[in-house]
Amino acid sequence: MNNSWTICISGEYDLNFLMFVASACGLLTDEFEEGVWPNSQFLNVEQSNEKFKEQWKELWNQSISKKGERKRGNHQNLIIDPPHFSMIREEDLKAVLIKMWPSFIKWWNMPAGGQIAMHYWEAKPDLLAFVQEFESQVGRKIKPFRLDVDLVYTGLNEPIEVNEQFIIMPIKSEYLMKRDWWIKRFKEYY
Repeated sequence: MNNSWTICISGEYDLNFLMFVASACGLLTDEFEEGVWPNSQFLNVEQSNEKFKEQWKELWNQSISKKGERKRGNHQNLIIDPPHFSMIREEDLKAVLIKMWPSFIKWWNMPAGGQIAMHYWEAKPDLLAFVQEFESQVGRKIKPFRLDVDLVYTGLNEPIEVNEQFIIMPIKSEYLMKRDWWIKRFKEYY
């Protein structure tokens, strides 16, 4: 975009898959969004126990932490390694991931599925206009920065700022396309 700043918006399968699993298993808590897909009847197993919830939450936290380190340039291996999920040690969680992967990847690759939706939303915000508006408001050029934004199709109430270079953002217009949200963030950091 520009020599002094770069914002990369992408919707990758890894975090979207974890949200798919959490939604299907009824694991989304207060910090996550309620009305998500697929509904909890998707799996015909009893996964509502606290141990399973904790395992999923730990996997979610490890995934975003490792991804944040990777975005900073530390070449960490990501935890999600489908379709066998050999890096997952908890057998119950691993079995659910293996069972759900085919359904998720089928949806992800459909002509009107998740990956296509991500491509649409990746190009949606007019970031150049937001930066220009910021520069006009503050009367100076924006400081150099790089920001990676991973989009999650559903399941998040609001963005998760992993570090100053990496945000996980729900596909919601009040964040992704709102000039004021971006300008406020630019003022806080750049």
